[in-house]
Amino acid sequence: MNTLFVSRLHAWNLLFSFILGCAWASSALSQSYIGFDNIYVDAPIYDVDGKTLLAGPAFAAQLYVALPGKSLEPLGSPSSFSTERPGFFGAQTFLVPGMGAGDYILAQVAAWRVSDGSTFEAANRPGGHVGASSVFSVGPLTGGLQPPTVLEGLQSFSLQVVVPEPSVFALGLLGGLALVLGRRRGRFR
Repeated sequence: MNTLFVSRLHAWNLLFSFILGCAWASSALSQSYIGFDNIYVDAPIYDVDGKTLLAGPAFAAQLYVALPGKSLEPLGSPSSFSTERPGFFGAQTFLVPGMGAGDYILAQVAAWRVSDGSTFEAANRPGGHVGASSVFSVGPLTGGLQPPTVLEGLQSFSLQVVVPEPSVFALGLLGGLALVLGRRRGRFR
């Protein structure tokens, strides 16, 4: 083969590899990341008594985010709570899909007792111990080689015991009882 042809082919391969590498790097740098922990914002999470800090793998926390035009959805995997620093859950970093550096999102942190369910949705039933922060804005998101965005705006909260809602039958029975008692009072006046 012609050496001039081979060297030109090699040069084109190098140029093509360089262009692909730049495209990959620019797409990686345009992605945004969020740090999922409550240590940096000093927002510990409490049990149902409002005094006991959650600790160990018996409790879990999940990050929920709302991308523009969408409702809150879980992002990443749940994190368990620290035994060394009760009230604080382990740090994780999540890629925020479809969002770039400088963007803002809405976020919420949910926590629950793992014996009530492996997810917040499963634990959120009568008798379950669950809680959630208020929804807060996070941003501007960072991307590329910068540290992930922290959860500024997250505030402490406590778990609550989920109380069952009364059934339609029970409400009807109470209404009927109130009606009967009301009529009785009317007769004796």
